[in-house]
Amino acid sequence: MDPSLLLEAARKAARRGGEAAVKAIREGVGSSVVGRGEGGDYSLRGDVESEKMILDSLLEDLGTIRIVSEEMGERRHNGEAELTAIIDPIDGSRNYKRGLPFFAVSVAIARGETLEDVVAAAIYAPLLNLEFTALKGKGAFLNGNLIHVTTHTTLKDGIVFVGSSPKAVFLPHTYTLNLVSRGAIVRSLGSASLELSFVASGGADAYIDYWGTMRVIDIAAAYLIAREAGAWVKTRGSKNEKVALSLRERLLILASSTHQLGAELHGLFKETFGFNPEEILLVKQP
Repeated sequence: MDPSLLLEAARKAARRGGEAAVKAIREGVGSSVVGRGEGGDYSLRGDVESEKMILDSLLEDLGTIRIVSEEMGERRHNGEAELTAIIDPIDGSRNYKRGLPFFAVSVAIARGETLEDVVAAAIYAPLLNLEFTALKGKGAFLNGNLIHVTTHTTLKDGIVFVGSSPKAVFLPHTYTLNLVSRGAIVRSLGSASLELSFVASGGADAYIDYWGTMRVIDIAAAYLIAREAGAWVKTRGSKNEKVALSLRERLLILASSTHQLGAELHGLFKETFGFNPEEILLVKQP
């Protein structure tokens, strides 16, 4: 299938998912807990409604496909599939539940089994009216306009998003203290896909989540968007350097506007904790 058709399928699915999530809010049922998804977190009505619309849209456009999604888990639809869709129906569920606009629908499509195989990506933040898209080798876009990272090279005065999931306990907060002491400006939105995408668009200079709790569904689309916007991106999967497209995968990710800034952020982790970032995956994995 033509790669541009894959991107259009991802865009349409993300928009339909976003519309379903907003509809659930307006009907007053979006934040209702309806169970627990395969990813292990509680499922909100908005998550479930968004995922259903995304899946229906992808099956309509792509037919045979493997799905990796927070709610339904990993499934193959209509037999063996060449394509894998990695879905987060609502990235930023806590924000969504509390009425904050910082949430997004994330849809990535891959030809292969690792993060590097993602070829098309769409992230749609319906309450912010933002659509980030990317096609491998063709650049990254925000609402149809080409975007690129900044040229910032140092921590001083750099805006750095620090992923801070409650599952990471004290790690991001300890790291943040050292960041601030070196003159960095630290932010956290509670939505990894949006934070990475804002690095891609130049709204921030870096994003880091080195705590061993990040899931591939959260960042699969944003990974490609950041790369296509010129970001230096470093990832590490739980088993090796390649990040598997699996709900069980846990990874480390660092994205920055320049290699120089990324190297500084990477080195600060060991300086802060006394061990290399990849060693944390040995603790987190059974």
